[in-house]
Order: sequence, then structure tokens, then C-alpha cells
Amino acid sequence: MSSAARVNARRLIEGPSDKLMAVTPLKHKWAWEILEVMEQNTWFPHDVRLGNDKLFYQTRLTDQKKEAFDGALAFLSNLDGLQLHNITDNIVPHVTSPEVRMCLTRQAWEEAVHVKSYSTGIEEFSVDPMQVYTRFERDGVLAAKNAHVMRQSAILGESYSARNFTMALVANVALEGIYFYSGFLIFYILAKAGEMVQWSDMIRYIQRDEETHLRLFEHMLATQKEERPELFNAKFYDDALVLLDESCKLESNWGRHLIGKGILGYTPQMVDAYIKTLTNKRAKKIGLPELYPGVVNPVSWVETFSEVNDNKINFFEAKPAAYSVGALDWD
Repeated sequence: MSSAARVNARRLIEGPSDKLMAVTPLKHKWAWEILEVMEQNTWFPHDVRLGNDKLFYQTRLTDQKKEAFDGALAFLSNLDGLQLHNITDNIVPHVTSPEVRMCLTRQAWEEAVHVKSYSTGIEEFSVDPMQVYTRFERDGVLAAKNAHVMRQSAILGESYSARNFTMALVANVALEGIYFYSGFLIFYILAKAGEMVQWSDMIRYIQRDEETHLRLFEHMLATQKEERPELFNAKFYDDALVLLDESCKLESNWGRHLIGKGILGYTPQMVDAYIKTLTNKRAKKIGLPELYPGVVNPVSWVETFSEVNDNKINFFEAKPAAYSVGALDWD
């Protein structure tokens, strides 16, 4: 097979794979661009100093806020560990595009960084870290959420097909674009009020990574639709809507559980509306109709508050803003 034919024959899944990893010329150029973004976004947990937050947590954070904070931290520390194994065990083995595999393995590394980040927070703040790590053993809402995420991940691992792989991509859009966000919201609500501010810096870096992961799976879905259009029938879209709806309800229930009767003026109803607006946004991005027409985001400030590249977080400013790796157009 000629070089041109070899490159042109590449597919996201079920394509030829010679293991040589000759990624240029590129078939899936978007993957190389995402990989560059991942490289530019490199950071480490020790870059964020948490000393002031440790003192605040131990001496000034109220019991109600501490309960919400610990709950958010407990699930997120569980979720990134689940996602690390999901990527390496369930997704990567079926991907035959070398450039996409590179993105996914980089994502797995970033999930490990996130696990370390959450562990850093748990070990720094809590007087009994194991009570946070194992909260799912005592909190039925958290246990049910973890079990649901694990069931979604296991479907592809237990029964591979091109259709199941494609539905797994939708599940990962939900995981990266919905499941994290009620926990993030708790942290940002506190930080906006001047509480646990340093920790919110850590979360901003994690969220930036998660949004890049979300773009990765959105591109994988778009590529799969181009290469395997027969999979995208009415039944697939119906099932995808059900999956997103279930994910939204699960995340909303968890967020309302975390916030209780309310924190700093933010209510369970506001959490529910926020998660629904995110679900609408994710659905629209992958070609599905909105599940909750007319819902309005009551915490629109979060979008700008969560940005990394503002004047509150500047220790990356000395790094190059952008660079490019050459790639050939292959005719």
C-alpha cells in the first residue's frame, strides 16, 4: 500500500493500524490541533499554593459549606479515576487513528493529574482524608451516581460494536460536559464570596482540561458521523437524547443534594437550571435538539469567572502563548 493510500485509509475505528505511528501526513488534523492545545495547557498541582485555604477551611468555613465542599471533592476525585480507566481500558483500544490515540493517551495523563490535584486538596484540607475518599460508602446519592457512571463506561468494555463505541462517545460528552459541573459550581460560589479562593484556581485549570476533552469527543463524534454515517439513524439519536437526559437528571440531583437548602443565596432550583442549560448546550453541539427549551442560566457569571487566562491567574504568562507543528496536506 502506498503512503497516500495508507493515510487515506485511516479511520477513527476499525481502520488499518500498522503500529508505526507515522502521524504526518495527517488524516485527522483536528486531533493534532487538540494535542497542541493540551501541550500548551500543561500544569501541575504544586503550581497552586493552598496554604491560605487550609487555614480558612479549618477555622472559618461553616459546617454546611464544608459538607458541600467535601461532597463535591469526593465525587470529583472518584470521577477522574473512573475516567482514567475508561479512556485507557474502553476507548483507546478501539481507536485506529494514531493522532487520535495520541490525544486520548494525553487525556489519560491529564486525568491522572486531576486525580493528584483532588488528592492534594483532600490531604491538605481534611483532618480525616479517608472520610472524603470513601464518602460514597455512606452517601447513597453519591453511590448511585458513581454506579451509573461505571455502568455507562462498562457497556463498551463488555460488548464492543461500532454502534456501542459511538454511543460511548456521547456518554463521554456527558461525562466531560455535564457530570463535573455541579461540583465546580459549589467551588466557584464559595470563591466568588472570597472563600477557598486558591482552590478555585486549581479547579479552573482542571475545567480548562475538561473542556478540551469535551472538544475531543465532539470531534470524534463528528468524524464518526463522516466515516460511519449509517450508525446515525433515528434510533441512535433517540438513545443519545435519553442518555443526555439521564445524565442531566443525575447531575442535577447530585448538585441539589450538595447545596442543600442553599448556600450564599444560591438554591437547588438554580443548580437544576444551570445543569439543564449545560445539557442543552452539549446536545446542540453534537447535533441534537435542546432537551429543556426555554430554560435560562441563573449563574451566567460562572463562564467568565472560571476562565484561566485572566488577571487573577498569571503564573503561565511567561510561557509561549502559541506554537505550531507543521503538517502536510495529502492529496
